[in-house]
Amino acid sequence: MENQYKNYSCMLYDFTKPPGTSVDGDLEFYKNLLMPVEGKVLEAGVGNGRLLIPFLKYKIDIEGVDKSNEMLDLCLKNLKANNLKTTLIKADLKAFKKENYYEYIIMPNASICLIESRQELLKVLTNFYVSLISNGRLAIDLIMPNEYKKGINHFYTHNLKEFDLQVNNYSKEINWEEQFTITKIDYLINDQLVEQQEVKLMWYGIFEFEMILKSIGFKNIDIIKNYNNKTLINLKTITFIAKK
Repeated sequence: MENQYKNYSCMLYDFTKPPGTSVDGDLEFYKNLLMPVEGKVLEAGVGNGRLLIPFLKYKIDIEGVDKSNEMLDLCLKNLKANNLKTTLIKADLKAFKKENYYEYIIMPNASICLIESRQELLKVLTNFYVSLISNGRLAIDLIMPNEYKKGINHFYTHNLKEFDLQVNNYSKEINWEEQFTITKIDYLINDQLVEQQEVKLMWYGIFEFEMILKSIGFKNIDIIKNYNNKTLINLKTITFIAKK
């Protein structure tokens, strides 16, 4: 299967997480990480510009890449609404690289978990490595399926400007051997199905992912839990910062 953001899923993401929205403190964490960076920065999986746009306002020299036309259209719209410009690249990360170009590459909010297999993950991480300058850094968030329970339905209604969008999230599958979950999402208007989406999320052990990074050539790997938020009891987000 291939993870895709379509019309209504993109619309809902932009409604619930507009530019400037911080998820669990990721905006503040990455802002502090990138403010000292003088060279080029890439946000992989830029989406609607939720982080890209505030970072541009902080004068960070950042550009974005995404494979979703719908998300890139939203990002461009949001850039124009904020009178900002930067480079947006339409590309699949498995095929995208700019040799020795970026000082920092970030992939926040566990977007890396949307890459559907370990083989594809290795291609993406290798492309990141090639794209970084010497001593450049990579920062990636992972999440664990701590609260995932197979067979559970969650229903939501979102009051968008033009209509009410009903969303049904169904926890379809968890595979402990291959380490992935699949969630089926139905989008409805007036109880009529308008879009379906299946989201496959991979997960990795901390030591496992560290070894993957080292196998590609990354070094000096720092591991940060919950964006250094000591008030969170449960482990939700793991950030790896690695040097080329």
